[in-house]
Amino acid sequence: MKQTNNKKDGQGMQYPIIGRSEAIEGLRKLIEKYSRSRNDVIIIGESGIGKGAVARNIHHFNAASGTEAPFMSINLSVVDDKEVEPMLFGFDRGAEKLPYTTKRGLFELANGGTVLIEELEEASYRNQMKVLNFMNSRTTRRMSSAKDIQVNVRLIVTMKENVRALQERRKLLPELAEKLAKVDTISISPLRTRPEDIPLLVKHFVGEISHELGLNDIVLDINAIDVLVRQPWRENIRELKAVVDKSVLFSQDGRFALPPELVDEKTEVVKMINNIMSGREFVLNNSLDKIEKGIIERALDRFGLNQSKAATFLGMTEQTLRYKLRRLGIASAREYNLADQQ
Repeated sequence: MKQTNNKKDGQGMQYPIIGRSEAIEGLRKLIEKYSRSRNDVIIIGESGIGKGAVARNIHHFNAASGTEAPFMSINLSVVDDKEVEPMLFGFDRGAEKLPYTTKRGLFELANGGTVLIEELEEASYRNQMKVLNFMNSRTTRRMSSAKDIQVNVRLIVTMKENVRALQERRKLLPELAEKLAKVDTISISPLRTRPEDIPLLVKHFVGEISHELGLNDIVLDINAIDVLVRQPWRENIRELKAVVDKSVLFSQDGRFALPPELVDEKTEVVKMINNIMSGREFVLNNSLDKIEKGIIERALDRFGLNQSKAATFLGMTEQTLRYKLRRLGIASAREYNLADQQ
């Protein structure tokens, strides 16, 4: 069945592109645009941003009913460099140091379709030259074979940085960089630059994992969403999904609950104020304890666990600080040192 296009949430794509930011709206339009052609495409973005999903959407999005063209992929960040050539080009019976069999490579297997090469900059110059030769000739030759095979393959490559940056860092073969500079390019914005997309992503991931685990609908808490929006997400969507999955497992009574490591004094202040404004019940002492604990821990970190300096900074005696450390369950410098020695 031909897929329908829902531009609002990306659900018309095989791999939904979730979000409402201008960056995501533009990304969906580029996916539609490049899905209508057979041109090679470069996708640039940080780790965990979803470059593979974008590539698959370009291949699948406008696929008609019936037999679909093949899609093959290789991620060079997890493949040993010496394995790249046999995986892409295959090998003939009796190839040196390889099993006594014949195997077609990805370029041959994907004839009529698409090959995705992820993290191209991770390949050696030797293997980058092999990719460049393929881009120029559209032929593949199995290792230990003298026969070139003409193929009709669209190439999609992903990289963490743009061509110029990688060339300056000598991560790209100059001849390949020159070739890639002329290829259609999609750049995906980091998640931290589009916080308005995070609530929709959270809702999407909660629905996915709840369905997988057979859970009832989970109520999303506005305080938890606020905390997630304020995170830096250095690993982008991959990291957000991992946190959401963990949060669902922590959830009780159908309410979304953040993992403990994301609950700090700022979270408690926002939660306490929101509960007061909405009239919801909460235990004041518990919230105040969490806020006080977070403040003391930050003061201790600032002064290298020196209790005397931390107490002065916080406007209390050292004896009072030691009492609060015991009451709130905060490790002292001595306990930290003992833990390090074990």
